[in-house]
Amino acid sequence: MKKITYVLMSAAIVLATASCSKNFLDRYPHGQWYEGNFNGDEVPYSILIEGELANAYANQHSYDFNAAAPCLHCISTDDADKGSTASDLSWAKIIDTHTWDAGAGVINQYYAAWYNVITYCNRTIRYAESAGQFDETITQNESDYFKAQALTIRAHAYFRLIQAFGDVPYVDHELGQDEKTPPRTDKNEIYSHLIPQLEWAIPHLQTRQALVSAGNLGRVSQNSARAVLAKIHMYMGDWATCMIWTGAIINSGDNDLSTPFDEIWTEKQEFGPESVYELDLDYKPSLSINSAGNHQWSSVQGFRGQPNGGWGLNGPSALLRADMQGDPRYHATILSDGDVRDGVKFQSAAVPNPHYNAKVYAPYYEQQMYNRNTADAKWLNIRLIRYSDIVLMHAECACELNQLEEARIKLEMVRERARGGDPTKLPEITTNVQDELREAIHQERRFELAMEFERYFDLIRWGETDKITGFVKGAHELYPIPQKQIDASNGILTQNPGY
Repeated sequence: MKKITYVLMSAAIVLATASCSKNFLDRYPHGQWYEGNFNGDEVPYSILIEGELANAYANQHSYDFNAAAPCLHCISTDDADKGSTASDLSWAKIIDTHTWDAGAGVINQYYAAWYNVITYCNRTIRYAESAGQFDETITQNESDYFKAQALTIRAHAYFRLIQAFGDVPYVDHELGQDEKTPPRTDKNEIYSHLIPQLEWAIPHLQTRQALVSAGNLGRVSQNSARAVLAKIHMYMGDWATCMIWTGAIINSGDNDLSTPFDEIWTEKQEFGPESVYELDLDYKPSLSINSAGNHQWSSVQGFRGQPNGGWGLNGPSALLRADMQGDPRYHATILSDGDVRDGVKFQSAAVPNPHYNAKVYAPYYEQQMYNRNTADAKWLNIRLIRYSDIVLMHAECACELNQLEEARIKLEMVRERARGGDPTKLPEITTNVQDELREAIHQERRFELAMEFERYFDLIRWGETDKITGFVKGAHELYPIPQKQIDASNGILTQNPGY
């Protein structure tokens, strides 16, 4: 189930071994291929590409991202609280209270995390494009596959940066020591680069089902690239083109809504039909497998108390809990003090909000496997884009184009899965009034994707920021460019309005 992990770990080992085989001072800088770096039979060139690609994948779940993303995407809304105790996680409190400024470390973490990903993607692309010069055994299809993965990962990184910061520097190569930080590039110009890159990448990628069949999990798929394209066009307000890409995903047959909602985040459903863009983590001590490193996605947000011992970041607010009462997804979304899961009663530490994000809870039976003996769930994959998000995007675009029947059909698909087989729950939406259907779709995204990656930026693009307490119009539509990055650029980078 984790084949990519083993391959990439092996690549890292080979690279580490090779790096010790010569005097360090005799070697060329990291990230620059030169045939004098290695003996001809020492390291296959493909391993060098895989090594950089491995870093691109791995840096998507770095600690900086995993601590910052729940803040910028979730607790910045009224549906999620900082969590923990009043004095703990001070770096997150400023996001919860909308008192951040350009010096906020957590914002800089998020910004830097994505640019680290971009750096490794750029190295991968450069190596892949020059593969034929150094290793004639690498076919064009193989080098194109490496490049297509890196282009997709890089495009997703830029999409998230633009989502959070607006115009950002567009860097499509590894900067040399003498190159200055480029100025911010208009987001639409960046999109004009990303769109054809993603369109090129799709036929050079594999389907999710092909990856699963080969046991080659953890790589982006064709629908991963299509999903990033769809999101780009949605944020551009291009409903028709967004629908083309969401429709392509829906019609591909590579994904569906057959996974029960309460099983989506379990280990057995990794890279299942719900998976569109998923980050692969693994931790099996009995097999000497640990590709999770220090990612802490689950421990940062986990239940603060017994049995989990997590930090409690990104807890469901009183507003979300009240509004979701009666929704069949409630208990798969919200884990509370006194709840019993898998025969274990949860006892919260003394915190203001003893309610937690259930989507980062690993079932007890998973905790007992492979001698894990831990409840921090470091093996829990991160679902960056889920299939239900795609279906709801399709519904939203159809609604905006006044294709109300199509919008209702797609909305009903998600609600049918949410019912869990109970027809008395979530009555079908039948309205023919566009405003009413739009509101229903917005509400469905709120509940279906609660405490994931969409709420804050959904409210901004919908013009519904009045639902965010403390939101300052004219400023909080974007986060500030970190002052640390402005200083490092010697003033080349400029600041967003309102900061």
